[in-house]
Amino acid sequence: MISIIIPVFNREHLIVETINSITAQTYQKWECIIVDDGSFDNTIEVINDLIKEDSRFRLLERPNKIIKGPSSCRNYAFERANGMFIQFFDSDDIMHPKHLELKMKTIRNNDLVVCKLKEFYGVFKDFIMNETTNELAIPKNSFEEFVIGDFPMMMVAPLWKKSVLQKYMPMREDMHILEDHELYARALFEKKEIAVINQDLIYYRIGETSSTNSFYRQVDFGLNSFFEAKRTVLRLSNTKKIKLAVLKMTLGFFRQALAERNFKAAKKCLEFINTERLCYNRVLKIKLIRISFFYYIFKIIKKGDTKFKPLFKI
Repeated sequence: MISIIIPVFNREHLIVETINSITAQTYQKWECIIVDDGSFDNTIEVINDLIKEDSRFRLLERPNKIIKGPSSCRNYAFERANGMFIQFFDSDDIMHPKHLELKMKTIRNNDLVVCKLKEFYGVFKDFIMNETTNELAIPKNSFEEFVIGDFPMMMVAPLWKKSVLQKYMPMREDMHILEDHELYARALFEKKEIAVINQDLIYYRIGETSSTNSFYRQVDFGLNSFFEAKRTVLRLSNTKKIKLAVLKMTLGFFRQALAERNFKAAKKCLEFINTERLCYNRVLKIKLIRISFFYYIFKIIKKGDTKFKPLFKI
C-alpha cells in the first residue's frame, strides 16, 4: 500500500481537483492522510464532503502542541502512515491517472522512483497535455547532481520505500523553505538505487500562495532556511563543485536583496559566503573583494542596481 501524505491550509478552492485526481488513480491500493494546518476557511468542510464515501482517506488536524507548518504536518502523518511506500503531495497539485500505477511498476528493487513534473497555471482542465522535453537520467552521483541542480527532485517527485526514508525523518520543522531539499540531501548522500519515469505524472500548480513563492517575492522570508539547507549540504560534502554551486545560488539571492534595497539581507549573504569559505581559490577571493566593494558603493548611493548587476556575478 502507498501512503499519500498531504498538508493542507486554506485550500477550499483547490483541494477538490487534487482529491479527485487521487480517487481517479488506476492503482487503488493506497491511503491518503490529509493533515489540516489550522485552516480558517471551509477547507475541512469541503474535504469531509469529498471523502465521506471513501475510507481510504483520513483527515487529521494538526494538534496545537505541534508547531505550525507543512513539515510538522508531514511528520505527523508519516508517523501514522500504514503503507510500505510514501508519496508526499501538495494540496493544489494534480496526479496523472496512472501516476501511482506506473511508479509501483517501476520501483521494484529500487529505493525510490522519480517522475517528471509539469507546471501549470490556474484551473487544471485536462490531463492530456504536451510532455515536457527534458529527459530525466539516472544520476551517476545522485547527491552531487541533486544539490547542484542537475537532477531536479522536488518534494512530490519521488515515491519512496518507507523503510528507506524512515532513517532520515523527521524533516526539519524550523525551516520555511527547502525543508525537502535538506531532507533529500541527507537521504541521497548515502547511495540509493533510483529509478526514473520519463513521463509527466504530476501537474505542479504555480502562481498560488506558498512559502517558496513568498521567498522569491521577499528575500527575507526564507533566507535563514536557505542558509540552513546549504549548511547541511556543505557539512555532508564541500567539494569545489558543490561550493561553487552554493556560491552562485547565494549570490543570486544577494542580487535579489540589493534589488529590494534590503542591505541587511545582502550583508547576510556575504557573511554566509565568508563563513562557509565558498571562495576557495585566489580568483574567487578577488571577485568577492570586488563584489563587496561595489556592494558598499551601491549601499551608499542607493541606485544603479541594473548597472551594477553584472559586477555581482561569479
